[in-house]
Amino acid sequence: MKLSTVFAASALISSSLFSQFSYAEGRSIEYGEMNQVRDIATNQTKSKYFKTAFKLTVNNPDIKFSDVKVWLEREGQVIANAVIDKEGNISLPILPQDEAEKTMLHTNKNKDDVGISLYTDVIPLDSALLKYSDVFVLLDDINGFTEQMAGGFSMFIPSMDEIKFTFDAPATITVKDSKGKTKTYKTDDEFVIEIPKKKRWMQSDTWLQFSALPTRYEPIN
Repeated sequence: MKLSTVFAASALISSSLFSQFSYAEGRSIEYGEMNQVRDIATNQTKSKYFKTAFKLTVNNPDIKFSDVKVWLEREGQVIANAVIDKEGNISLPILPQDEAEKTMLHTNKNKDDVGISLYTDVIPLDSALLKYSDVFVLLDDINGFTEQMAGGFSMFIPSMDEIKFTFDAPATITVKDSKGKTKTYKTDDEFVIEIPKKKRWMQSDTWLQFSALPTRYEPIN
């Protein structure tokens, strides 16, 4: 099963990973595509910094998250009720794909009032000293995710091969390879550092030393 070209175009075509699209609006939709996205993002990615989430979007100011019910149903039987947290994140089980394609997702609100959006994001870095491959495997995951989601349209979406780090003040990132050689990158006038993905650094004991943690970072091509 191939996912919609709407997803391929809007979820990962931009150079920024922060993207959103209206994945489903209505009282009832097939669960197969959502299940496939969750399975790929959860079970086929390696980076701990790559995150996807289905979020509830409410367009009616009179409706609260707590008013909305989302559940899965197959052959007239409820098989799971979604957990919706205070930020609107929707938690649903990952099913075997053949079962998911026979399952319907239902909401108790109409399509004009609520929708479900897919957000892709990166989790903030958690240390000033990180293994290079632990950070840059993020690019492998994003490129693989793009290829699987976009299908034949992936040829139109550029591969991500660098990471752009943005700081709120002058900063440096020092790359130290397995032989002890170092290369220091300094922020430009916009407090940005761009570092490429290199095969030899990915395959060796190479580390990144940050003088300060970036305020944000994102894959670029």
